[in-house]
Amino acid sequence: MIQYIQKACFVLLIAVFTVSCKSDNSKSTNIETPEKTTRRKVPKFDNEKAYQNIEKQVNFGPRYPGTQAHKDLIKHLTAELTQYTDKVVTQDFKVDFLDEKGVDATNIIGIINPDKKKRILLCAHFDTRKIAENDEDPEKQNLPILGADDGGSGVGVLLEIARLVKENGIDIGVDFILFDAEDNGIDGNGWCLGSEYWARNPHTSNYKADFGILLDLVGAKNAEFGKEQYSLQSAKPYVDKIWKLAERMSFANYFIDFHSGPVMDDHVNVIKYRRIPMVDIINMSNLNGRVGFGHYHHTHKDNIDIIDKNTIRAVGKVVTATLYNYNNGTLNFK
Repeated sequence: MIQYIQKACFVLLIAVFTVSCKSDNSKSTNIETPEKTTRRKVPKFDNEKAYQNIEKQVNFGPRYPGTQAHKDLIKHLTAELTQYTDKVVTQDFKVDFLDEKGVDATNIIGIINPDKKKRILLCAHFDTRKIAENDEDPEKQNLPILGADDGGSGVGVLLEIARLVKENGIDIGVDFILFDAEDNGIDGNGWCLGSEYWARNPHTSNYKADFGILLDLVGAKNAEFGKEQYSLQSAKPYVDKIWKLAERMSFANYFIDFHSGPVMDDHVNVIKYRRIPMVDIINMSNLNGRVGFGHYHHTHKDNIDIIDKNTIRAVGKVVTATLYNYNNGTLNFK
């Protein structure tokens, strides 16, 4: 997973969009026709299917760039998104991390309704960490982890949402981006390489989305999703509305109204380079006044046993409701 920053190390640029009108001597004015949307029922998120998506990833083994498991996982995820989206784009690039140099990495993008201007970006990372520096057993600290939560959970939830959208339809554009090479930095460097590559080289020129949601560490038992600092800086109205929606859906025990501090995660690159408001839903426990990652983070305890179906149910239902309420015009972030 990413690095938790105790103090904000830079100020994010928050884009201010303005619309200007040009007049000429003619009497006619071109007026853009609003895109037609249909009020749609929020489909039922299936946490069992999301759990199975996570389990399948874990069964590949550790999935950091350069391994056969990583290559096999890319094929699997590409095939899954091909089933559920209108178009799939892959981005191949090279990365250096830890002691690895020039390793192949791939971002996977599944696109629904590519011609729609009203769009939401949903993303997660799928790679896992090569080392387990936080493990209590020193002999295991240089061994790769399975990353059921850190790498598997966000992807598992998004694949289930993609399936729901395919089966139930939607009238806005949705882009599912599975970022590679997020989780193998050290000492403040080498994190979130896939999202940086995509943000600098989006799959369509001048890519824009109304807002985005990043899922990271969203499957552990008793997870606590606080309001992350960079998310609040770039997308406070979105954060507040989504957390309020979670409360109305009886998930306030997961989406908790506390400030979790800044986290250097994939959403930072999207905000910085694409100027898209981003919400990072990430487990940052607030125990006895100490905010931090769970006890299993970057250890070998991050296996399938850490995943709780109630947690992924809460996250999946809230994100699905956000997506469809936005489609229906019943979730106004202004």
